[in-house]
Amino acid sequence: MKTGAAPKPFSGTSVLLLDCHTVQSLPLLEAYHRLGAAVGTVSRSRFDPGAVSRYRARRHIIPVRAFQQQEYLAGLTGILEEQHYDLVIPLTDSTARLLAKNREALSRYARIAVEGGEVFDRIDDKQRTMLVCQENGIPCPRTYSVSDDVDEIARAVDAYPAAMKPRYGYGAVGFRRLDSEEELRRYYPEAVREFGPMLVEEYIPQTGTQYTCDVYIGRDRQVKSAVIYGKPRWYPVGGGASCCNVTIDRPDLIADCVKLLEKLGWTGYADLDLIEDPRDGSVRIMEINPRIAATAKIAFLAGIDVARQILEDALGMPVTVYTDYRKNVVTRRFLVDCAWFVKSPCRFKTKPNWFNPFFHGQVFSAADPLPALAYLLKPLFRHAAAKGTPGL
Repeated sequence: MKTGAAPKPFSGTSVLLLDCHTVQSLPLLEAYHRLGAAVGTVSRSRFDPGAVSRYRARRHIIPVRAFQQQEYLAGLTGILEEQHYDLVIPLTDSTARLLAKNREALSRYARIAVEGGEVFDRIDDKQRTMLVCQENGIPCPRTYSVSDDVDEIARAVDAYPAAMKPRYGYGAVGFRRLDSEEELRRYYPEAVREFGPMLVEEYIPQTGTQYTCDVYIGRDRQVKSAVIYGKPRWYPVGGGASCCNVTIDRPDLIADCVKLLEKLGWTGYADLDLIEDPRDGSVRIMEINPRIAATAKIAFLAGIDVARQILEDALGMPVTVYTDYRKNVVTRRFLVDCAWFVKSPCRFKTKPNWFNPFFHGQVFSAADPLPALAYLLKPLFRHAAAKGTPGL
């Protein structure tokens, strides 16, 4: 007698994924589909990668960015009032910040997958994060800006070059290398006007290996998983986003990251960026991102189901614990990696070898090919939307 397929563990559960223009939405969509949860996507366009995925159950459009807080919040609240969702997951810094700020109000409709209040503020502020590192002996760049007064900062800087970046920001937006006190005094006030509070710290040369560590800490304050991977190639070559990642065995770096999160009182998912200082070989923590990383697919391929952990934790269930992960798993954004190959003088010396066929595409999936096409054509869709109807 033929038996039906085993029931999926989260059938009847619904998840709302924000920021589905991002590539990190794709492994989450696939994972929740596999678990049986119905997933709604939120994006600015119906042609964004997550919005065209075969794994989505519903598609919602909010045609403004989360920086336009009131408009975005009104759109999100409208969705939650009209449709039932058990959990809302932000995938960018700006939406994580918005949800943390409005967590109490939004919790009337669904569980929110990000900490709120003082805990979020501590992890979101790069200056406070670096000071906690310094106070607890966790390797990080030396922090010079203990106040917002440029005269005090200038007196604290003991060597140039120094680095300046927004205390609340993402990627390389607002980053500037400062080669002298004159540059500090000239550019600091301008940067504050444009980006808000700034952090001035020791400059770490950008020629060392970069790392990312993804950690999940449950609401019981116990570590449920941790995976670390190196970023041997990035584009632009002089400093940019990684185009190749490989899981490695560095329990010492994981221990530093876990210690920092515990000192900050964080629970849930966090993504930490680290960089090797080529001057002495030390590896320093640079910042924490309180949301799913763009490179999150590598964690799933290494055997860690972050999607399951987030949902289990939100529903008050025991969170699956992963004590290890597969090493030497390689992902890359192939076309960007091709650009790296053209520009880099290290094209034939890089490890893993550029011609290594055993890699996984960070965006492309044979089982769900449309998101990769949407990702490639996104600049064209953006141009068309700018000339026509929002939400094209």
